[in-house]
Amino acid sequence: MRVFAGLTVGLWSTVAAAGIAAGQQTPVPPPPNATPSHPFFITKTWVVGGQGDWDYLTMDPAARELFIAHGPTVQVVDVDSGTVAGTVKGFRQAHTILLDGQGVYGYATDGQADVVRVFDRRSFQVVTSIPTGPAPRSMALDVPSGLLFVVGGQPSPATPPAQPGQSGPTRTAAARLSRGIPQGTQSSITVIDIAQRAQLAQLVVPGELRFAESDGDGHVYMAVRDRDQIIRIDAQAVENALQRIVSIRSKVPQTAGTSQTRTRVNAETRSEKPPVLDWFRGAATNPPPEALPSAISLGPSCEGPRALAIDANHVRLFVACNNFRMVVIDPQRGAVVAALPIGAGADAIAYDANRGLIFTANGAGDGSLTIVRQTVTDTYSVVQTLPTRQHARTLALDPSNGNVYLTTVVYGAAMDTPMTNGRPAPLKVSRVDSSFQVLVVGN
Repeated sequence: MRVFAGLTVGLWSTVAAAGIAAGQQTPVPPPPNATPSHPFFITKTWVVGGQGDWDYLTMDPAARELFIAHGPTVQVVDVDSGTVAGTVKGFRQAHTILLDGQGVYGYATDGQADVVRVFDRRSFQVVTSIPTGPAPRSMALDVPSGLLFVVGGQPSPATPPAQPGQSGPTRTAAARLSRGIPQGTQSSITVIDIAQRAQLAQLVVPGELRFAESDGDGHVYMAVRDRDQIIRIDAQAVENALQRIVSIRSKVPQTAGTSQTRTRVNAETRSEKPPVLDWFRGAATNPPPEALPSAISLGPSCEGPRALAIDANHVRLFVACNNFRMVVIDPQRGAVVAALPIGAGADAIAYDANRGLIFTANGAGDGSLTIVRQTVTDTYSVVQTLPTRQHARTLALDPSNGNVYLTTVVYGAAMDTPMTNGRPAPLKVSRVDSSFQVLVVGN
């Protein structure tokens, strides 16, 4: 028999406290300074079941469906009924989900399989898988260029094009040092042409990349956890550079940046294995300056950036940090314009442009949702800290009604453990997969 915790507030508090070490408990964030007239609260809880760990959520407000990366599946929840409308299977470990603007296809990273899986949003069937660099997790789609940027883990050795007179690339440590290539942690960015569903190249960049987000205007931003930075990539400049360096498109008259021209890639080019390219200044691949990532330092106010959201109208970035802070960045000036307290363990952040609110899902400790109000462009205040549940660390926003969805699971202890030397064995609190649930937050 297994005892369930979290079905009521009282039971949840008791068992959750038993399930984490005292050292993991985190202080409650400072109280809000302007409580909203209609506070947010957990309005519903939907138990949707399933097995395995979970990651990011994506909301489709038009279809009224919530897509959840959950272990070997992507669960699709009907948010009007709170029931599972379908399941996309065939993953080893799903992480991030993106949806196209036509309501036809979805894209999900499979971290253990090193692919992005493309699925049909009506039949919930995987239609193809696109290879990526190692351990893909986050990704961002730049709509103007039609390029998908997939963030992965430590890459394999880069393979730049052979230079004249060489039979193949040289990849010794001495050669890297002689060219001034950064050492230490690196990450891969796989560039995918979604029209052709093909990988164009893997870009090797320094630092441990985390969350990625597009501003919808040709720029992709990524958090660099170990360097306390945000990097910005110009999607069109990257495409132009790849065309020049590795001849990803056939040599025909074309207009740079259009999806139509990328359909002219000849059969020989398509059959070649996409290259792995060092993508920093001084590399043998010699990317042009405009195609290199530009770094924005977060300073001491943000340690270990984890999550990212964008206010495209006011050109502001919202970054959830590992030191219980959310910072607001002006990317045009490269400056931090505000810093606010949030809870611990925030893995996701969302911006509601219709209501001027920012939400961070804080999954450490007992769990909380920090709600920040944007009064004018650079005036922000914490208006509510809502207790949620332990491990509710990711979220999705429904812009049509302002609801926020979080996911978590109940922890319980098996009570049928056999006796040991005439004494009961210590209780072990563990995750009950069948209790996986969605928390609906509204006001």
